[in-house]
This record gives sequence, C-alpha cells and structure tokens, in this order.
Amino acid sequence: MSARLNALLLAVVSLAQEPGNLLDRIRNSHLPPEQRDALAASFSAKDYARMEQILDGQSSQSGEVQALLGAVAFLCGHTDRAALAFRKADAATPLGEPDRFTWAMALLNLGDARSARDQLTRLSAAHPDRPLYLYWLARIDYDQRLYEAAVVKLKRVIQLDPSSSRAYDNLGLAFDMMGEYEEARNAFLKAVELNRKLPEPSPWPPHNLGYLLLRLDLPKEAEAALRESLKYDPRLAISRYHLGRVLEAEGRDADAIPEYQSAAALDPKSPEPLYSLGILYRRSQHLAEADQAFAEYRKRRAASASQ
Repeated sequence: MSARLNALLLAVVSLAQEPGNLLDRIRNSHLPPEQRDALAASFSAKDYARMEQILDGQSSQSGEVQALLGAVAFLCGHTDRAALAFRKADAATPLGEPDRFTWAMALLNLGDARSARDQLTRLSAAHPDRPLYLYWLARIDYDQRLYEAAVVKLKRVIQLDPSSSRAYDNLGLAFDMMGEYEEARNAFLKAVELNRKLPEPSPWPPHNLGYLLLRLDLPKEAEAALRESLKYDPRLAISRYHLGRVLEAEGRDADAIPEYQSAAALDPKSPEPLYSLGILYRRSQHLAEADQAFAEYRKRRAASASQ
C-alpha cells in the first residue's frame, strides 16, 4: 500500500470516527469507570497507543470492547489488529456505520480488496446517497483495472458531491487508463480548479494533469501544472521527476538536471530520475557524473527486482 493511500485512509477514517462520537462511546461504554476515564484522558491527549494497551487489558471480550479496540488499533496504524477486532465485534453485534467503514479501510490497507468491497457495498446499499462509499468502491474498481465501472461510480459521486476534487481527479485517472485523453484532461482541469479552493490543496490533481499534458506533448501547460503541484508539496519526488522531463523536452537540460537530482534524493528507491540524469550528464560530456548516476540506477533497479 502506497504512503499516499495510507495517509488518505487515515484521514478519511479520522472523519468517519468523529472525535465527539468516539469519546461519547468511551464515556457511555460498559467499562469500569476508572477505565473509561483513562481511555478518555488518553484520547484527549491523542495517546492512541495507551488506549490500545488499556483495551488489551480488559477481561471482557464483548463486541463493544472489540469495536473500540478496532477503532483505536486503526488509529495506531495496526490495521491487522483492527481488522481482526472488527471481525470479532461484528460476529457479536452488527457494527455501526463508522466502524464498518473503518473495517473496510483496514481491509483495503491489508490488500484484501474483496472483503473491503463487501463491506463498502453493504454500506453503500444502506446509504445510497453517501458519496464516500461509492468513491472507495470506485477506487477498488480502478485498482482492479475495471475502469468503466469506476467511471460510472465516480460520475455518481460527482452528482452527489459536485465539489469533490478527489472524485474528479480519480475520474481523470480512469479516463486516462481508457485512452480517453480529452475526457481525462477535462476531469483533471476541474479537479485542479476545485483543489485550489481547499484549505490545504493536494499536490496530486495538478501533478496528474501535468503528467497527462507531458505525454500529450504540451510542455508549457505541463510545466505550469507541475509547478503548481510543487507549490503545494515541494518534496513530491514524482512531480520533480516529471518537471525534469518537461524541461528536458523543452531543451532546458541545465534546468532539468537539478529537478532529476531532487527527485532522486527525495525518493531513494526510484531508479528513473537517475537514468534520466545519466543521459543528461552524458549529453553534456560529464562522463564521470554520468557513470555514477547509471551505477546508482542499476543498484536501485536490482533492489527493486529483488523485492
């Protein structure tokens, strides 16, 4: 699971497990008063590890305790424990909506897309007007290369939530994989427009637009989009790499070299920036630097193959 997806999963689950609701659940639980107070204090301090320890120490294995443990384990990043706890809780008493969604996200994080789809489908059937569940079903479709199915779901998400930059961005990705480049471009442009209005814009919509424009041989437009991506996250290695490719395509090798260098440094596992860097060094007759770049490229390729 990518770091980008991990962060997104945690963010959406944090919204689903609203702090007030989870705190109310703790205070209204059937746990002993001292345990409830300790959990509430740890929650207020965002000490989720301590919460997990407290719940682990409970003699009761009721569905209530297991559901709380699942929510807390997910917040700790222990998605395997979260999935197991939710499974036990659901066997005792059917989970509520936030817990079932968190369970689905834990399963998705663990790579169990089939079980995640089952839980999300159940949620979407019970709440057909909630775009969140359709969005994640579309994400699973996309990952399984069911692009047409993803497009159908994402269009419905956009009907339900016209301001969703994520939905437009993923719609663009699906159209891109289908070879519908004009449709993809329009979706990305809308995603970028909506993304700019967010309190914390994501670097991904402008990156995805820029990468498409690069492949469509529109370097000026691609450069503007990729620079916007880097404005939101200067450390996004893939935007640095694709900006380097744009600058190289424009014949600006001297400007492309530092972008490739930054991309290689920011993502120590990615070999592609080093290959491009080696090509530019060789072209400019910096042969020692080219040899060094190609050697590191081969090292990273070998490490990637072994994994």
